[in-house]
Amino acid sequence: MSTPDDILILLAAGSAQRMQATVDDKITAPLAGLPVFLHSLKTFQATGLISRVVITYRNEEQKARMLTMLAAHPNGDLRIEFVPGGDSRQDSVLAALTACEGHTGLVHIHDGARPLVTAEAIRKVREKAHEMGGAILAGRAADTVKIAKEHSASVGSSPDRALVWTAETPQVFRTSIVLKAYRKVSELGRKVTDDSSAVEFVGQDVALVENPSVNLKLTRPADFVLAEAILKTR
Repeated sequence: MSTPDDILILLAAGSAQRMQATVDDKITAPLAGLPVFLHSLKTFQATGLISRVVITYRNEEQKARMLTMLAAHPNGDLRIEFVPGGDSRQDSVLAALTACEGHTGLVHIHDGARPLVTAEAIRKVREKAHEMGGAILAGRAADTVKIAKEHSASVGSSPDRALVWTAETPQVFRTSIVLKAYRKVSELGRKVTDDSSAVEFVGQDVALVENPSVNLKLTRPADFVLAEAILKTR
């Protein structure tokens, strides 16, 4: 295998508002014997693709907890650094990407609250990003999707379900492309909720890579129960 050169940006600065105060910090909460963020970190490391990890953090207390947890679960020669997160996911990603400026390879942007991602899925989306410059892990919509009328809760349209995908992470891009995109949307004051949206805005095609595995994002308390059950079957 060639020397790894990809960067992983692991987003850990979220507020966990929808956890209904049952979990103070879902990123460092225990899940099947490991803190949540370490599940993803160890899976990415197992691919042999990653040379450097940039973790965004919410505050100094959270950063200290993660450092303690990393010390308890060594990660070999993997280079890990921390960058303060911003007020939004978009701000956090831009801060992390800025720390990667000058990197000529690929960057994987992953939500720290998605501990179920598999090495197979990471390799698949990375391969397509290497080919096209950008690719995201995604799932085909299982339900019919409704688009609401503006400023209304009534149905405006019903898109063809065969064309609808749900975006997941990791989302993988050439670092120079996604950094340029985030700087552009920031300069214009545009708001994006995922990395692909920023990259699409500057005219770069982004491939959809179907994920064959469950890639749940921990959002509500019940998600921890489901994620633990899934991890026990692997």
